[in-house]
Amino acid sequence: MTQDSAHAVIEFPDGLPGFETCRQYVLLSGPAVAPFTIVQGVGSGGPAFAAIDPAQVVDGYRAALDDADRARLGATDDETLVWLALISPEQEPAPTVNLRAPLVINPATLRGIQLIAADSPYPFAHPLRAA
Repeated sequence: MTQDSAHAVIEFPDGLPGFETCRQYVLLSGPAVAPFTIVQGVGSGGPAFAAIDPAQVVDGYRAALDDADRARLGATDDETLVWLALISPEQEPAPTVNLRAPLVINPATLRGIQLIAADSPYPFAHPLRAA
């Protein structure tokens, strides 16, 4: 996301699983939370999630978007998209990150989806370790 769109409202047309009624979010980032991003639901009682770029967790992280997902995002093949993996901080013995179902955001259209890839080689609960 650019500086100008740092607090732009991102529309998730289907919501997020378990939070389908909240469809608008803002991304909050900065030195105080780096390397994380806070995905904050807009409105009273909106959910908030900690997230991280999955490429910071697994070198060479790759996930594929099919044509239908690109259309939902309003994205062309050459557009740069923002990828975020949600963190589950309460997992024991350490926090985990969901690499199988990342958020994908098109900064040009301010649309997002949660990509749920059943055939992904990545787990839902990958250990989050300090680098």
